[in-house]
Amino acid sequence: MKNLSKIVLLRFVLLSTLFQACQKEQTVDNSSLPKENILLGSWEMSSIHWIAADTTYSIEKAQPGLLMINADRYAIMWTPTGEPRVPFVLLSNPTDDELKSGFRSIVFNSGTYEMTDSTFTTTAKIAKVPGFEGGRQFYQYKIENNTLELVMYDETYPNGDKPLWFGKYTTKFILKKVE
Repeated sequence: MKNLSKIVLLRFVLLSTLFQACQKEQTVDNSSLPKENILLGSWEMSSIHWIAADTTYSIEKAQPGLLMINADRYAIMWTPTGEPRVPFVLLSNPTDDELKSGFRSIVFNSGTYEMTDSTFTTTAKIAKVPGFEGGRQFYQYKIENNTLELVMYDETYPNGDKPLWFGKYTTKFILKKVE
């Protein structure tokens, strides 16, 4: 009976140690985050504005889009057109033209982020555009009355290159908090 008690105690200690190690592995280091992460939650796309030095092109009533942020991950999906996406005639067997149109009618990526009290920097783990994984997007943000103004001012590809739009315009998203 003494041996059985020792085995049970040893198993308990080992399982307890393993559990504590797993808990430490899953702990997210948010020490660089502001004290209160005001971006947490889901945000619906309201409008989109491409702002250049001499003009602004806007979609005042954006098609469905979401920005979702949890303690250590983000996901953004949005439609860069003013018109609804066109469904495939045969959903399970789209034509080449339908595939091309579908690809052009949505933007998405998801991954990790870093933030300060005014900046939000994302690093893609998965992206619509193959090869952008590891790429970064840089935003300034401000929140007022459950409205998020998110301005993308920079993007850097995994190899360090910049997109053609860099330095020519910024993209401002207006999003509403999903309650």
